[in-house]
Amino acid sequence: MSLRRAIVRASEVAAPLRKTSRKDQVRIGTYPVPPEANIWWKNRYQVPGGEIKQSFSPYQQKIMFQWFWNAPSRWYGRFSKWAWPIGVPSLVFYIFVYKSCEADVEADIRAKSWW
Repeated sequence: MSLRRAIVRASEVAAPLRKTSRKDQVRIGTYPVPPEANIWWKNRYQVPGGEIKQSFSPYQQKIMFQWFWNAPSRWYGRFSKWAWPIGVPSLVFYIFVYKSCEADVEADIRAKSWW
């Protein structure tokens, strides 16, 4: 019984929506557009006056000041959280493994070359 009910519900969901009536499809009139609006429409990607004037509201300043002011402490917290598990082992690997290998290669090159 539940399978039949599921099939009926699925067919109800997939049923097409009602079409808009012809009365509601008819255009009532035309909006009066002045002829000079054609120029404005063609230049809609450009700024009248040739410059963009932006303002920064006090509310935006209030929000962004806190965000910028707290940025160093946020990043300090993030870096200090990963200092011991990631930073210190990476530094130890760099100093003891990479630099010692680099020094061994340099010593080998100096021992085998005559100039």
